[in-house]
Amino acid sequence: MILSHAKAFVILAPWKTASSTMHLRFAVLNESPFSRFYYFSPYLNRVTHQHITCAEFSSYPQARLGYATTAFVRNPYDRVYSGFLQVQRDLREQPLAVFPAQWVRELVLQQLEENRAQLARADYDFDRWVAGLTEAQIFATGRNTSFPLHPAHYWTHLAGAQYVSFIGRVERFEHDLALFCGRVGVAVPPRVNSNVSSNADTADLYRYAAAMRPASIGKINRLFAEDFALFGYQMLPR
Repeated sequence: MILSHAKAFVILAPWKTASSTMHLRFAVLNESPFSRFYYFSPYLNRVTHQHITCAEFSSYPQARLGYATTAFVRNPYDRVYSGFLQVQRDLREQPLAVFPAQWVRELVLQQLEENRAQLARADYDFDRWVAGLTEAQIFATGRNTSFPLHPAHYWTHLAGAQYVSFIGRVERFEHDLALFCGRVGVAVPPRVNSNVSSNADTADLYRYAAAMRPASIGKINRLFAEDFALFGYQMLPR
């Protein structure tokens, strides 16, 4: 998460929703004491990272400061495909990273091995990988902290009610970011980007859905049905 005491706001970071760009743009205002990488949280009593959900954030003392909160969401089709790529990127990069403790590294490597084995069973094919995804992987955030695909509403809603004060959409990123900045009284940061394939708003265009088989479309519709409903994304027919 990004935390600014000076401007009294918190930005929660769902996986695959321009969180790296957010960190880059708000670097000068970010006062979060927590690592973006893996760390043991005494508030959760488990290993976590920058992508803590609303339920998890509510256990932190920073949640009781009364700050404005936001999270950006993204259509489920693009999130799932981007998550497929992220899993492969993590397998290449994370074993080389510096961890806060050896036991944390061993835990993460076990999680990465689970992700690698699932990819291997699918022969690194997207549609076969989606076919092998389980409800437990999608809905249970604590079982594998290295799996990057949980419903986006975990970062915007808590127990069925909206938790954050502002919800932005990646598909209209620059527009919604400017709206949020106006609400918290900060200047819109310069347009610098990180870990993105395009820096243009895409007007809700589903960039990757055309490459998905109907069975994958149907499964994404089912697994992320609440995201479609809450954020107004249109389900494609399978």
